[in-house]
Amino acid sequence: MAKTESTTSEPPKRRRLAPEERRLHILDAAQELFFTRGWDDVTIADVLAEAGISKGGFYHHFTAKEDLLDGVVGRFTSEALASAQAARETTSGDALTRFNAFLAESSRWKAEQAPRMKFLIDVMMRPGNDILFARITAAAHAAAMPVLLEMITQGVDEGIFDVSDIGLVAETIMAMSQGRRAVLERAISATETGNTEQATDIMNERMVAEGALIDRILGLPRGSIVLSNPAEYRLMLGAIAKNQDTSEAGNRAQGD
Repeated sequence: MAKTESTTSEPPKRRRLAPEERRLHILDAAQELFFTRGWDDVTIADVLAEAGISKGGFYHHFTAKEDLLDGVVGRFTSEALASAQAARETTSGDALTRFNAFLAESSRWKAEQAPRMKFLIDVMMRPGNDILFARITAAAHAAAMPVLLEMITQGVDEGIFDVSDIGLVAETIMAMSQGRRAVLERAISATETGNTEQATDIMNERMVAEGALIDRILGLPRGSIVLSNPAEYRLMLGAIAKNQDTSEAGNRAQGD
């Protein structure tokens, strides 16, 4: 009797990854889940299943779910910085001109990435999430601080910025962002009730004030640092609110 070929196929062997590749693979899986489901609805077990790894493989790289958040925030911040740095490097002019090009691209990028930013904003805005908020800001600051120090140093070297302690000035500028939590919460609340213009004004007033403070601590004339961008705020807030409506509709559909 002739032999018949088996119709069953063996499952593909899992590709071996270098440690850093494995870590990035886990972060890819976690990021996808966080952005589609939100922070609270994702467990480590979900990440294990999505990444196709064992508990041992996970804990070799991360100790807790919060470590995944640090990694995602660090990656997100690095992407934003890379885009802003590219704009700065391709802009001709002095350090102030390049600084403003960096800020403008950073604002544009955030507006473009608003649906993904909704995840981070949800985590930061939720009552009782102070520890997670601190982790998000710490991870973002760790990635952004070297770039800020470089830009300030360049301005000082060119004689444009009048700064006696570059490190302290950079820390002060970074600290301003922590105070935006309540402002962003008010702006999002106004957007979700349909008042996008009021929300835009809330954001713009805060950023204009921050820009004026940065002018002073860098020794610049008022209006030198262009930190506000109402058009981008309007786009970002509108996209966040739209994404929120879509998520709520999906949750209602699942409940039905």
